[in-house]
Amino acid sequence: MYEEHFSLTSTPFSIAPDPQFLYMSARHREALAHLIYGVENNGLVLLTGEVGTGKTTICRYLLNDLPDNVDTAFIINPKVTETELLSSICDDLGILYPQKATLKVLIDRLNTHLLDTLKKDKRTLVIIDEAQNLSVDVLEQLRLLTNLETNQRKLLQIILLGQPELLGTLSGRSLRQLSQRITARYHLDALDKNETRQYIAYRLATAGAKVTIFQRSAMDSIYRLSKGIPRVINLICDRCLLGAFAENQSFVSSRIVKAVSKELFLDRPIYSHLAGTVICCLAGLVVFVSLFTYLPFTVYSHNNDTEIQLTKGRAVTNNPQDAAVTIPISKVSGHIDKGLAFTDLHALWGIYINNRTLPACEAIIPIGLACLELLGSIEDIVKLNRPTIIQASINSGWVTISALSENNATLIAHDREYLVSRKELDQLSNSLFTVIWRMPPGYKKPISLGDKGADVDWLIYQLSILYEYPYEKTTGHVFDRETRKKVMDFQKSVNLPVSGIVGPRSWIFINSIEGINIPVLYQEESRRTMVGEN
Repeated sequence: MYEEHFSLTSTPFSIAPDPQFLYMSARHREALAHLIYGVENNGLVLLTGEVGTGKTTICRYLLNDLPDNVDTAFIINPKVTETELLSSICDDLGILYPQKATLKVLIDRLNTHLLDTLKKDKRTLVIIDEAQNLSVDVLEQLRLLTNLETNQRKLLQIILLGQPELLGTLSGRSLRQLSQRITARYHLDALDKNETRQYIAYRLATAGAKVTIFQRSAMDSIYRLSKGIPRVINLICDRCLLGAFAENQSFVSSRIVKAVSKELFLDRPIYSHLAGTVICCLAGLVVFVSLFTYLPFTVYSHNNDTEIQLTKGRAVTNNPQDAAVTIPISKVSGHIDKGLAFTDLHALWGIYINNRTLPACEAIIPIGLACLELLGSIEDIVKLNRPTIIQASINSGWVTISALSENNATLIAHDREYLVSRKELDQLSNSLFTVIWRMPPGYKKPISLGDKGADVDWLIYQLSILYEYPYEKTTGHVFDRETRKKVMDFQKSVNLPVSGIVGPRSWIFINSIEGINIPVLYQEESRRTMVGEN
């Protein structure tokens, strides 16, 4: 309706997962890299993200780019039994089977088909969307399908796309074997404000826009309303274009965005409708206060059904120097129990652990994260640039450092933020501290000369990106002397001990340079000031 008015060749903000309109943010590129890695290395891949973050669109982008020797089955309705799942896979792959076939018959037919395609040098990929709806029994059946193999390779590759609650299901004890077989996993977060602007501009340009249509203030309002979720951005932008067309406007202003937000009920707090029904102002205030205090508890109680939840990270002060006056570290009230400090650290990574039976560092392994404990000074923390649990003083208990500037540091404990002086924090030496880092696929131990496996393949892939040389799309790479030389060069470039062994600290720096979406204490452009370089 509005396309001709804005001289567009197509609808820019359809909610259909069209790969042509996929905006490749840094996190979307990383998610795609994980999918490609899994396909090329015969692995089981897990991609999670909130509703509307672009999981399906990325997968369709991947499908459009797959070589001709890859057969695919795309399952979009996973609320099925084991037999129904196998039937759907066979249907998508064109495998014939008798009516009312048993599970065994379906598996035998699938296995025969996979062996035949292998002889033709073809691979088979199964993609399951909305995988959070899969039952435990069906997930276990998928694990059994990964047993279909020859001596040289797996016959079936599987990609699971799902919402964050899938992580909670996979962390259960009954599915630990399936979780262990996941060679690549990634959680796709929402866009930030700058990416939201770029996303809107990219989709308009793809649809043929020649001029700026959305004012900057309008795009910032859209980010605030959408929280960076692409599907919600599309919905708002589509209505905004329609509103501008109805008013015969050539651009979208923040006023139009505000009107659309009211139409879509995006600007109303959860409690506003309830408060509006209360006749007495005093009663309305009571309802407001009650809901404000009650909602966090109900959300927490609801989450008790899930062992691992990915959440929005805690809102922390990005620029501590802009906050309140600093206080002495001795006045900081930390956690006596270090385990409680992990709740704050997990929140900064956007995760919630409900399984209290496992130690905090073990509980995050199923989602591809691990802990690193070191004895060092604040300089070591600055170099790693990750939120850190530390005992700031003998009497302060355990706190989490969430942000650093040249002059101050922000500490978190008991749902409070404390601003302390960097000078006081810098005096700490030989302190025990803990950070969280993201592991590569298949990581079990530091990589050294002669090693091979999924983690070595992933390392070589990352080095090829870092040093811009061709990557051979094969499995079974060996950590040879040439690779070791590249690793040593990298370690030297980031001021790490030049050992040629790729352990947690090396991976932390690789993740930082590669641009993976991770929480940091400060932006990398501030590093020179933070570490006191000239």
